[in-house]
Amino acid sequence: MDSLKRSFYFKNLIKLLVPMVIPILILGSLAITFIHFYLKDKINQETLNLLNQIQMNVEMIFSELDSINLTIAASAVEFIDLQNMLEKKWLDREDYVKLASLKNIIDSPAIAHSYVDSIYIYIDNDKHRFITSTTGGVVNLSTFEDTSWYKGIKKDIGSDAFWTKKRTIIRNPVNLPSKKIEVISMYRSFTLANGNHGFIVLNVNAAYLKDYLNNLYKMRGQNILVMDQDYQVLFENHPITLTRTDTQSMGNTTNTINTMKIQNEPSIVFKLKSDQYSWLFFSTIPKGSLYRLPYQLSMVTLILLLSSIIIGGIAAYFLTKRNFAEIHSIINILNSAEKGEPLPHLPTAVTDVHSFIIHKILTNFMEQSYMKVLFSERKYKMQALELSVHQSQLNPHFLFNTLETINWKVISLTKKPNEINDMIDHLANILRYSLDAQDGLVFLKDEIKHTKSYVDIQKIRHRDQFTCIWDYDKGMDKYFVVKLFLQPLIENSLQHGMIGLNRKLSIKVKINSSLTDLVVSIIDNGAGINPDRLADIRTKLSTNYTSSNHIGLYNTNKRLQLTYGEKYRLTVQSKPGFGTIVGVKIPIN
Repeated sequence: MDSLKRSFYFKNLIKLLVPMVIPILILGSLAITFIHFYLKDKINQETLNLLNQIQMNVEMIFSELDSINLTIAASAVEFIDLQNMLEKKWLDREDYVKLASLKNIIDSPAIAHSYVDSIYIYIDNDKHRFITSTTGGVVNLSTFEDTSWYKGIKKDIGSDAFWTKKRTIIRNPVNLPSKKIEVISMYRSFTLANGNHGFIVLNVNAAYLKDYLNNLYKMRGQNILVMDQDYQVLFENHPITLTRTDTQSMGNTTNTINTMKIQNEPSIVFKLKSDQYSWLFFSTIPKGSLYRLPYQLSMVTLILLLSSIIIGGIAAYFLTKRNFAEIHSIINILNSAEKGEPLPHLPTAVTDVHSFIIHKILTNFMEQSYMKVLFSERKYKMQALELSVHQSQLNPHFLFNTLETINWKVISLTKKPNEINDMIDHLANILRYSLDAQDGLVFLKDEIKHTKSYVDIQKIRHRDQFTCIWDYDKGMDKYFVVKLFLQPLIENSLQHGMIGLNRKLSIKVKINSSLTDLVVSIIDNGAGINPDRLADIRTKLSTNYTSSNHIGLYNTNKRLQLTYGEKYRLTVQSKPGFGTIVGVKIPIN
């Protein structure tokens, strides 16, 4: 039997795995091949395009320096005058006019472009004077707050040379704390007609360049950085720790795309060189982030493959278990039938060979196996029903006799009728009405009469704490209603309406009629129901909820639906602090 079971299991496993695994293997292999041979190249090309766009935009930003240099070349005479002014001890009025004209050359781009922090023009002079876009006149190097730029001047190089240097400017505004500004200083030398050397220093705010890089769409972990010809990092979108060896390795490589470790993480490095400024543009991306999609697809394919094997194994196990259970059930039925033991129920539906066999077997043996048990069970139920009927006939008789004895005992003790006798009379009427053998429909007038008896009992109990008003036409007494449907609704108002109430409770029973229905409303000015509790009550009323512990809204609602149909149910409206309305429609016919 065990070997047969194992054979069944492996056959089912193969049937399930073959159609699941083969499509996954084919599609996964094709997808991985496509990703590795096409998508990687596409990703690399897109990254290079982004780096090329960054290079073009950065070069466009720094092209302002070339514009200023051309202006100086076209204004050679004015800049010879500037040299003379820088060497004078005092400037005259004509000098200030010329100085204002020269200042426009550097003030205009500094004002027009937010990325330009400041522009300096320096011509060799003994007093170390220069002009700047940040002040109004000639500035002396010894009194100016930014002096580190002067150390970057290379006086031994020829005209029209270009170089860059990363610096930090410390500004000290009046009545404000000092402020550090990271700048990229771009130096360009020029030669005047008289042979003297001059220098233009364009200071570009590094924060602007960083914001520009951060606003670009980038992959997770991607870093954009720019180095000068000395492999010094000029600016980047977010700082990473690079050693001198790292920057030299990145700069010396001749390949556009390289793989190297950055901060102990394998990364893909993309490189472009700017011929205009001799800068190197780099994009470094962690390898796992750049090629995440190919890796994810490979992992998804592997997970699907393993999941298919696991699901196929589990499904094959349960399929084999079900087959053997069906075979075992057939054997048990045959053995039980031979021994005359009870047989199971017939299958609800014939869906396969096993259920067909079981159905046939049970059909042949069911009557012979169960007839005696069925007759014995019916006889027992009839005896129990007969006993219950006799008991129900005895209980009301005993109860009424007991109430009558209590009634006469109270009169004998008090020597006259009192409220207790009234309560006993009302209670006897209610019990007689509720225990009447006719449990169907009753006249509305009888329902109102016996409900008033209940109200009178509660008035004696609660004294002047509530009033009950009846509002209906006399002609409605002829209509039939479900017995004992009013009393639970009034009881509900008394039990819940008086809780925490600081005023007298008023209950109004209003009964109207239309062409087809009686409309009954129980209205009170009690404490009301909070929204959450009200929503719970409405949900239970709409789902035919019943309570087996007490007669209340839910059981009354169920009785109305069983008598008149699903659409005739209780409705509840309430507002905390104002009261509650319970309504019901009863068909006249």
